[in-house]
Amino acid sequence: MDNLYQNYSVNEKLKSFTEMALREAYRKKKEILDITENENKKTLKNKEIELLEEAYRSIQVGTLQNRRELNEAVSKALVDGKRKMFDKRRAIIEDVFKQVKKRVRSYKLTTEYPVKIMNDILKCFNLIRDSEYVMEVNKDEKGLFNKLITEAKIPVEIKISEEDLGGGFIMNGITKRIRIDCSFKTAEQEAREKFLEMCRIPIDDGDLLDGQ
Repeated sequence: MDNLYQNYSVNEKLKSFTEMALREAYRKKKEILDITENENKKTLKNKEIELLEEAYRSIQVGTLQNRRELNEAVSKALVDGKRKMFDKRRAIIEDVFKQVKKRVRSYKLTTEYPVKIMNDILKCFNLIRDSEYVMEVNKDEKGLFNKLITEAKIPVEIKISEEDLGGGFIMNGITKRIRIDCSFKTAEQEAREKFLEMCRIPIDDGDLLDGQ
């Protein structure tokens, strides 16, 4: 009887221990599964964030590249437009002054030209008021100026200019070192500058670009 009771007690203890062990094993299993699931979720979340960040970087790089290409295209269009505008303006200016030079050549053949030259010489004398003068003129006009100063009895030395004056002259007061430029070349340069200022063409004026 004692042996039977003892065996029963041992069996109960084994059963209780087994149940406890199984419960612990289940708890451990569940804990491991929960941890694994959480780690998987965390890993997936991190991977999702990583992929999103990579996608964002790709989008940013793509956007910057597109913006850069767009800016380059716009800049090229602006540069090309400006070049066409400047070329057109240059052509207009050259055409205008080509016509001016033709008129100047025609004007120098008129009887008005010597009168203008004489008036300009007298004005220079009144302004400089020196004792010694040297007048620079073009070689092909030296005869005309010799004739004018001889007839007017003006005490001035005539010198051939080293550069083409286009007409007119440059008067130098030697003692006072005063120089007055009455050459057509300088007058043309000044007129060109004023013309450029007066006819300044805006960048956005597309009318001049038509047909280019």
